[in-house]
Amino acid sequence: MSVLKKQIPYTFKDPSLLDTRSFIGGEWVSSSSNKTFPVYDPEDDTLAAEITDLTRAEVRNAISTAHSSFQTYRRVPPRQRRFLLRAWSDAIKSHASDLAAICTLELGKPFSESLGTVSYAISFLDWFETLTEHVRGESIVAHRADNRIVTVREPQGVVAAITPWNSPVAMITRKVGAAIAAGNVVVVKPAPETPLCAIALAKLFERAGFPPGVLNVVTCSAEGTPECGAEMCENRLVRHLSFTGSTAVGMRLNAECAKTLKRTSMELGGNAPFIVFEDADVEKAVEGLIASKFRSSGQTCVCANRVLVHESVIEAFSKQLLKRIPETLVSGSVWDKKTSFGPLYSSKGVAKVKRHFEDALKHGATLLTGGLENERGRGPNFIPPTALRVTANLTSDTSDLAFSGEETFGPIVALIPFTTEEEALKYANETNAGLASYFYTKDASRQWRFAEKLESGMVGVQVGLVSACEQPFGGIKQSGIGREGGSTPLEEYTEIKSITFGI
Repeated sequence: MSVLKKQIPYTFKDPSLLDTRSFIGGEWVSSSSNKTFPVYDPEDDTLAAEITDLTRAEVRNAISTAHSSFQTYRRVPPRQRRFLLRAWSDAIKSHASDLAAICTLELGKPFSESLGTVSYAISFLDWFETLTEHVRGESIVAHRADNRIVTVREPQGVVAAITPWNSPVAMITRKVGAAIAAGNVVVVKPAPETPLCAIALAKLFERAGFPPGVLNVVTCSAEGTPECGAEMCENRLVRHLSFTGSTAVGMRLNAECAKTLKRTSMELGGNAPFIVFEDADVEKAVEGLIASKFRSSGQTCVCANRVLVHESVIEAFSKQLLKRIPETLVSGSVWDKKTSFGPLYSSKGVAKVKRHFEDALKHGATLLTGGLENERGRGPNFIPPTALRVTANLTSDTSDLAFSGEETFGPIVALIPFTTEEEALKYANETNAGLASYFYTKDASRQWRFAEKLESGMVGVQVGLVSACEQPFGGIKQSGIGREGGSTPLEEYTEIKSITFGI
């Protein structure tokens, strides 16, 4: 029986990557309730697959199974863990096209962009592999002459990872790769919108030769997610919860985890400012904005959301933006390799984008290009790349604009003119979010000064992309806790033990 419920214009090289079951303790299992939940193709909202819907008790069993496996896996030497990570990475590389196709099917991301997403995911495993043998303790000089003190870093145990729909491949490798490199075991709950990528990654993980129970994938419907999430927060066998998603949900999960003093990693929502100063290279700034704002159709937490352009260059910037949008962003079938811009993930995303668009018009914004008129034949979730210009400058009240207070998560950009560096900084920092910020200026002094004053965990200076495996990824304020990637990601998943010797 075919896993897919629809025909797609792609032939899988390895159809066995497609499955509807969860992966627990090295076994592929269906829910005892026989319940399933639907996964839809965002391009046309047709049914793509029916996935097993686990109960809270079955998630509890997965956690117990993982905990049992940890007792053995924690003793696997770092070099062996390194070789296993390399085998998983190599398996993904050899199946990159099929993984990209699964991502395109359940997320609606253009196939060419999905290939890039898979490469990004692989980069984390390759990076963590190089760090596996570099988790070190230290020797401390004791104040007592007959004492010697050393520290060691030990794995924490069961890590629960809740991953988002908008990055169904890389968010798993970024979390799981670091956790297992440090000697932990993981229970992953993928988003109900995009579970097929997680299942395919588990298939390749199994083939890499890891012991059973090191990685477990539990699939739950949207209706069942609160109960499954509660089990991960409340179960005392879970020592660390890693979550990527909305700020509201992350705050609730963090509060629940506090009841059992779990370690948490929270990568939450953003509201990134993108600022173009009067001395900026306008063409370069436009390219950066397009890269930051419109990749994944605007559906990333680090997308530019509040765009400020100095009043002296806003005309030139607008003109260049209108020229480059149609040249850069090509819509069409997501399976066409020429397509670089696809639909939103669901009607919920469309509704929010429409609300922000209509709110901007209500506040006097002028439409420059795009709008809510769907391109013919592009499906119910398609919104074209859209640009507006806000007539009021920052000396007026812009705080009640919808996109000032929350991320749009869609392909709409509104340009706001500003006059001084001080007012741009004030507006940029007037938010509870603090994930990413971007600005363009040729002034070297301003580059340092302004970057240091921006209240965000990541700053792009003269660049529109701020994410790479070697870079710490994370925010401040209500945008999260902890960092993923960078030089110390494995430390997030270890505990320090201090050992004192008497001699």
